[in-house]
Amino acid sequence: MNSHRRGTCPGILDPMPTGDGLLARLLPTGPVSMDAVVALCELARAHGNGIVEITQRGSLQFRGLSPASAPHFARGVMALGLGAQGGPPVLASPLMGLDAQECFDLRARLAALRTELTNQPAIASIGPKVSVLVDGGGALHLDSVPGDLRLRAGANSRWHLSIAGTTAASTHLGWVEADDAVQVVVRLLVRIADRGPEARARDFANPADVQALRASLAGLLSDAPPPTPRPPAEPIGVHALNTGKVALGVAVAFGYVEAAVLLRLARHAAARGAMSIQPSPGRSLLIIGLDAAAAIELTAAAAAAGFLVRPDDPRRFVVACAGAPACDSAKLSTRELAPAIAGAARAFLDGSLTIHVSGCAKGCAHPGAAALTFIGPNRLVIQGRAGDAPHGTISITDFIAGVSRLGVKREQQSSQDRSVDIVSTLGVTGVLAAMSAGT
Repeated sequence: MNSHRRGTCPGILDPMPTGDGLLARLLPTGPVSMDAVVALCELARAHGNGIVEITQRGSLQFRGLSPASAPHFARGVMALGLGAQGGPPVLASPLMGLDAQECFDLRARLAALRTELTNQPAIASIGPKVSVLVDGGGALHLDSVPGDLRLRAGANSRWHLSIAGTTAASTHLGWVEADDAVQVVVRLLVRIADRGPEARARDFANPADVQALRASLAGLLSDAPPPTPRPPAEPIGVHALNTGKVALGVAVAFGYVEAAVLLRLARHAAARGAMSIQPSPGRSLLIIGLDAAAAIELTAAAAAAGFLVRPDDPRRFVVACAGAPACDSAKLSTRELAPAIAGAARAFLDGSLTIHVSGCAKGCAHPGAAALTFIGPNRLVIQGRAGDAPHGTISITDFIAGVSRLGVKREQQSSQDRSVDIVSTLGVTGVLAAMSAGT
């Protein structure tokens, strides 16, 4: 078993030590059959502590494995035909090939890309965090998901290529013909690998390196404006498929679900015609192959089981890491506290901001900035990251009471005022005052 440092990724064959045992991560390369979902839940219960996490990028994580049980878990997963992908992770649109709004089916080209990356010794030393995103252009796009290399399907079978970050933040390189896309991706990954195992695409997002990258791809890139921005993708809800069926999107509260609960939902879905489940960005699951009536019935069953079935559910906007005691670094039982925070902040969580509850300053569950970040045991960062210098200290009890007061303040404002705007207007001093007990 390899030791892990921050910046590495736990795999099925190489799980990572945590406070509640070993953690293994699986990024499915496509929808997982209902039988395989049931089997994964049973493996999680038999060899781990039965906690299944869905990450912001749509990976599955299994907690509570032991040095003795982890090999058995890995063999079970591999026997399902899962977890064998080599090379840098390739994240694809969750309904690729099924989304009714896609222009063409990229699944064969995606498979060719994954095969090529697995067989490229020149990128074997690339950093474990480097990733490739392939966006099929459908409704459930990947614009808000950060990645090192980004390919987005466009008109005339061309792909737009950019590097480093989300779509809005990434650096435009140009357009690539579909037949050249694999070659271009490999060349770029080799350049990143050559700079060392710590290198990321963001290290190349400067004028000199961008010019050098474009020069190295001369004859393969065409310089045209990037595609237009799209409305945010919303996984929760019903999505039309090109098969005439639908996919039902639900999310998990605070990023995790008990395997027994997921198992019951999977069996319920299978009994009503579902063919597969696709983990999706946004800590969500897409249940694929339902008819409209079954989707309505399953929505009610999922809600009763604790899944999020409404995009505006306040629990969706509270991000919590595993916390204590699951994580050795955590100084707060984040997941025990998250429901109380979401309940107290219900009037404040209008979808315009995020509250991040982190057990420590690493901020694993939400690396970016949040409107409010509470870091265990008692630190508060306003409009920043968990690793930033705290703006003040506050007990968790006062924090919960404080977010409730912020909700009251929002209700007293104009109906046009969003919570994120209220935080910006108040500033650090005003938010601290509003969250102080007795104000």
